[in-house]
Amino acid sequence: MQEVQLTKYEQEMAAGKHGPGLQKAINLLIKYGDACGAERFVEITSAHVMPKEPPELLAQFTEGIEELPVTTTLHPLMAAFSQEKWQDMGIPKDFAEKESSDHEKRQKIHGKLGFIKSYSCLPMHVGNLPRKGDYISWIGSGAQILANSLLGAKTNKDGTVINLCSALTGRALYHGLYLDENRYAKVVIKLADGVVLEGEDDYGALGYFVGGTVMTGNVVFDCIPKKATFDQIKYLIAPVATSGSVNICHIVGITPEAPTVEAALGGKEPEAVLVVTREDLEKTKDLFKYSSEATVDLVLIGCPHVTVEEARQIAKLLEGKKIEEGKRFWLAMSDATYTLVKAMGDAENIEKAGGVFSHTCMAIIPDSPLPENVKVVMTNSFKAAHYVNSLQQGKVKVMIGSLEQCLDSLKLQKRS
Repeated sequence: MQEVQLTKYEQEMAAGKHGPGLQKAINLLIKYGDACGAERFVEITSAHVMPKEPPELLAQFTEGIEELPVTTTLHPLMAAFSQEKWQDMGIPKDFAEKESSDHEKRQKIHGKLGFIKSYSCLPMHVGNLPRKGDYISWIGSGAQILANSLLGAKTNKDGTVINLCSALTGRALYHGLYLDENRYAKVVIKLADGVVLEGEDDYGALGYFVGGTVMTGNVVFDCIPKKATFDQIKYLIAPVATSGSVNICHIVGITPEAPTVEAALGGKEPEAVLVVTREDLEKTKDLFKYSSEATVDLVLIGCPHVTVEEARQIAKLLEGKKIEEGKRFWLAMSDATYTLVKAMGDAENIEKAGGVFSHTCMAIIPDSPLPENVKVVMTNSFKAAHYVNSLQQGKVKVMIGSLEQCLDSLKLQKRS
């Protein structure tokens, strides 16, 4: 079996010359490299990690480390938990108290070492913007596929602990999606004649259908208009890694590795061409069928996180209105984005209507602590719908709709 070849500095880390934390981290990476057949490490330019590991584990791996070697942002807090907003959101008290304790312990370590407390699944919007071809180590299925696809940076789909070790050592194993030959598309995605993508629910349905149909590998979309917005693209790409395990979504004329279909395919013939019909999109929506007659208890927006442009659109739709008593409206965005949205006056408009902002994960995994009175959840995100539906195991009904339909389900009334 090929062993991972180490530089002098990596040998020193493995021998414990730079502290016990780095020794644990690099040796775990070495064992992982031996298992996956990687021959060497590469130096990464940035990391994005999940603040969910047991505080005791984080303390062990950071022992003796004074600062991080690369820019490292933090993913949103999981399970929709917010230390500041959990009461407004209706999260159970016993769950919140346990999460608060662990979160405070992690924060002390994160603050000491210089982790950027972004709490965002869109780190490229909060100061962590890699360039095309950069080796990075990012966590989060949405962040990973967006970095690989939209930015052209290179990250593998490593787990939480491996990802943390890469952030601490500044090293990642040279294998998988770091290799150019593993980044080419094999399946071309087209739309049937006459099919035009409209709202974000159309883009999301297309991504969810493609992921569930192709299942694995890389794809290239030869059907997305160049004027597509960042929000439309995020709703397209994020669910592809949810219904399936697609690694990269090239988009012709938009993503950096796909100036043409031929370039995205690496000059080879595609293994398949998938032509998506309007019927395919509507059947996909029917998996989480929207009904205007249903009584919606909770609307989730922000998976991936709400952007400034999206918040402005929501604020305009809610101007002078308020949601019906007893209903909940959660919006997820980073604190940095919230500061800007507040400065623009949009946050006040949304909050006066009854919306609650939180820098958490709206896919509410892995614990899914929904308020007890929530029986019907609505969202415009296929990724959120997928996770809420599967993790709640039938306890709640989940529906998909456009942003306008989600807001209409809150039975908006005129604000006095």
